[in-house]
Amino acid sequence: MRERFPLFAGLTVLAVAILLGSLAIGSGIRDRNRSDVVTVTGSAKQRITSDYAIWDMSVSSQDASASAAEKGLASAAESVRSFLLSHGLTAGELSTQPIYTETLTRGNTITGYRLTRTFEVRSARVQAVADAAEASSALLEQGVPLSAQPLQYVFTSLASIRPKLLAAAVKDAQGRAKVLVEATGSKLGKLRGVDVGVFQVTSPNSTQVSDYGVYDTSTLKKDVTAVVNVTFALSS
Repeated sequence: MRERFPLFAGLTVLAVAILLGSLAIGSGIRDRNRSDVVTVTGSAKQRITSDYAIWDMSVSSQDASASAAEKGLASAAESVRSFLLSHGLTAGELSTQPIYTETLTRGNTITGYRLTRTFEVRSARVQAVADAAEASSALLEQGVPLSAQPLQYVFTSLASIRPKLLAAAVKDAQGRAKVLVEATGSKLGKLRGVDVGVFQVTSPNSTQVSDYGVYDTSTLKKDVTAVVNVTFALSS
């Protein structure tokens, strides 16, 4: 009986080990099935036309005395204002910033003053602003010291097209995933998750992208692109 005890104990330990191993293997299979997924990137693009324009410009005047510089600035500023109003823009679309004054020195001696006034046009009448910007070279021909920034084209209705673009991007991802999965003999299962990327607003046909999103203001027409990473379960 004593000789049989070690054998019995050994068989018991072996049985327990086999049982635990079977449970671990079964658990591993279930875990593997839970992780059988595929993640695919989908995208959707829409061409839009900007519906808002912003145009910044400034005039400066420099003279040995502050009063003379101020008179020169007042004349130039009035020329700019008259020009903008005569080209169809309204007072409500034009804002004027306070005068910026810079004292010019050589060593400890004041040599003059430079005064600058900045204007900004903001309007939903995009074409009217574009026409005024196109004709602004006439001010330079008149001797007005105009410094103008490039026109900024903005699309204010981005939020309204986001749902449609996201839906199209997810559908694109689903189509790509189906092709990939069926090629391996599997089937596409339920949706597991969606990771939405930032929207890219670029000039037409641009390849520019950024992790933080691109918002191009240089062109009237733009491409809005939505990108999503979609995870689907797999089924046999």
